[in-house]
Amino acid sequence: MASQIAFDILQMENQSFQQALLDHPLLRAPEAPAGDPENSGESGERSTANGDAPAPDAEKKEENKEEKKEETKAEKKDPEEETEAEKKKKLLRSILSGEAQTAFSNQFLQRENHTDLMLLDLYKRSIDTRSSLLHHGVVLSHMLMQAGTSCDVFLRCNLDWMARANNWARFSATASLGVIHKGHVRDSMKLLRTYLPASASSAASSSPYSEGGAFYALGLISANQPSTSVRDYLLEQLQVAGTASEPKQQGCCLGLGLVCMGNAEDSEVYEALKQVLFLDSAVAGEAAALGVGLLLLGSSNAAAVDELLAYAQDTQHEKIRRACGIAVALLMFKKEQEADALIDQLCKDSDALIRYGGMFTIAMAYCATANSGAIRRLLHVSVSDVSDDVRRAAVIALGFVLCGDRQQLAQILKILSGSFNPHVRYGAALALAVACAGTGQKEVVDLLLPLSSDSTDFVRQGAFIGLGFVLQQVPDAACSEAGAVRQQLQRVIADKHEDVMARFGALLASGLIDAGGRNVVASMFSASGVLRQEAAVGFCLAFQLWYWYPLIHMVALSFSPSALIGVTISSAPALKKKEEKAAEKKDEKATDQKGEKPTETSESSDVEKYEPYLEGMSKLRVPAGWKVACVGAKKGQFAYVPSLASLEKKEGKKQTMKAVLSTTAKRNRQQKKKENEKKDAPETAKNEAMDVDEEPAKETEVTKNEADASAMDVDSEEKSEGRSKTEKGEKSEKEGEEENKDGTGKEVELKNPCRVLPQQLQCIQLLPNSRYQPIFPGRKAGFVLLRDTMPSDPDEFLEPRGEAPAAEEKPTEEKEPEPFTPFEWSG
Repeated sequence: MASQIAFDILQMENQSFQQALLDHPLLRAPEAPAGDPENSGESGERSTANGDAPAPDAEKKEENKEEKKEETKAEKKDPEEETEAEKKKKLLRSILSGEAQTAFSNQFLQRENHTDLMLLDLYKRSIDTRSSLLHHGVVLSHMLMQAGTSCDVFLRCNLDWMARANNWARFSATASLGVIHKGHVRDSMKLLRTYLPASASSAASSSPYSEGGAFYALGLISANQPSTSVRDYLLEQLQVAGTASEPKQQGCCLGLGLVCMGNAEDSEVYEALKQVLFLDSAVAGEAAALGVGLLLLGSSNAAAVDELLAYAQDTQHEKIRRACGIAVALLMFKKEQEADALIDQLCKDSDALIRYGGMFTIAMAYCATANSGAIRRLLHVSVSDVSDDVRRAAVIALGFVLCGDRQQLAQILKILSGSFNPHVRYGAALALAVACAGTGQKEVVDLLLPLSSDSTDFVRQGAFIGLGFVLQQVPDAACSEAGAVRQQLQRVIADKHEDVMARFGALLASGLIDAGGRNVVASMFSASGVLRQEAAVGFCLAFQLWYWYPLIHMVALSFSPSALIGVTISSAPALKKKEEKAAEKKDEKATDQKGEKPTETSESSDVEKYEPYLEGMSKLRVPAGWKVACVGAKKGQFAYVPSLASLEKKEGKKQTMKAVLSTTAKRNRQQKKKENEKKDAPETAKNEAMDVDEEPAKETEVTKNEADASAMDVDSEEKSEGRSKTEKGEKSEKEGEEENKDGTGKEVELKNPCRVLPQQLQCIQLLPNSRYQPIFPGRKAGFVLLRDTMPSDPDEFLEPRGEAPAAEEKPTEEKEPEPFTPFEWSG
């Protein structure tokens, strides 16, 4: 039960609270011994090298240290000597640190990846290569489709095409790798080593945009996950960059803010970011201000607020002033009435950029509260402010405040979506995206579809982005407009006469609608209904794309896997049997390949292969035998959207024409003529022919050659129908979400882990006679801790897969072909 509660605490996404729990005396990790035997050994070697003979006391000390060293090794070798309390403490620490959740979520996204790479190839061929914006749009679409899946095949297969990105587009393209490999904190440096600077101490670099994007990618990979190594590396690179390179400064500032999100006690990072902010550089200062907001998220630090507002009044750079306003909004996250005085100050300021920050301060302070005072103020600003930017921000903020009351939001935005001001209409589209992502509600889609054909280009862009959010994971069976919207996006992207802004929005929408391999949804709430802090930050920063496209990457913070992952604390005998089977399989492979037994080191390496994932998770596993039932769903209601290749195959089967030979056509005409003659013959002739059986048999008989010739143009319909039925059956069993042809739902078993949509929860039922039973029976989504009713019996567990290779690296080493056998050529 404690492990299940620990998983529930992670849904709050509050890093400071998690760290406070980890530092509690009951969960604190054991302290390392004060003396380091390795360092002392090095000092002893140095003393003997200098010619000084060691004293007898020193010899005794060395002997004691060696004995202690052997004792510690023996303790490490015998994990059975650990007490049960220590094992439970280690398990809880691994869950609260986020390692377990990240490992199992990445495992699910990799196994169930349904990204349609054919769509990306189609988009790449459809756009004009001379348009840098559309090129960037395809890169971002790929980033969103593969978010968290660790699959960058499209980038590695199109390196020459990717090389066309220049300057800030290259910065953004490199940073997209952080979204693709999000969560792989341990291997982040290895994945990005081709883009990171070769030497950590030199400020000069040949590609500052790639290096800055790599720093940003490090932050995206480690977002809201404490990583001391990444934090120290980015801090060092920020000091090395100095004022020489703005791209590197921006990447380091954004990366530090993401890694240290919510860690308000880190004064060293705060001072480093503030130092970059006060350099008065527009691009670097904007990133530094946003980094400060991420670092002090929800802290309401009065001194930091005063410093940000004071500097916003002094600087002449609009980027910095706007970023300071957003940073203040992040500081006031979920403060509600505590932020009222500051909100009044910001909303009454004469500077439109400060008022712009005031709108987002209302959004973050009253997020998901549906506070009537906040709604009243936002509605007043949305129709009365003289600045279009402020009015647009006020309408977007309505989506944050009313994200928990979608019905009321739809009623309010139904009026605002018909406003004469295009900025208000654009804001209405994004507000619907915040609150209704992944719902597929018909009334919301009906509001966005007219905006997708608006006369203003950026309104169409906002409508496409809104549709991409709303229709995430929504098949045609659940929403009749989903298929039409997908076709519309493809048509707009391929239309060269369409405005570039609208085509760029369609590319983003195409990536959002299939985000995370069609397994994630951008949701403000967790599976248990808790407001997600990380999602609110992601939406707030991603919607600053109006001014800075690299901030679109922040939307990955709002993605949450729509998964049901059952986890159990497996017994030791089951684990040992599993490891013994793996070792035996490896022995058999080694003997088949080399003809000799492998060494002990190779055996231990196979066991340690998954150690980076499972360190601290001594017995936490995903049982493959646990299943749940989906009952009462309509046909295809929760199925994956079919890929473009499968749709083309179906259309091709319908449109195929059979080739008919001329000789076959002639024989068919003759046979048809004979049949017509029979029908026209008088009945008397038929009655006479009934006495003789051989005559009609000869007339109706077809020769063997004629049958063989006619078979060339006639397919066996029965075989084709049977084959299509079996293919449909296999596909329905694989997806686990198909039903009978008569439309009535049938019970379908879903294997662990599986995709479970929010609309599907009412159809999920637990199997009564299952070996594994949830500790809390009502849990049907997210991480569910299971109780093993037969712990002594062995079972199979899903092991996490290995990390994806870095870009420009081969995934596996190819074996060299064997040489040809010697021969003599007689020609």
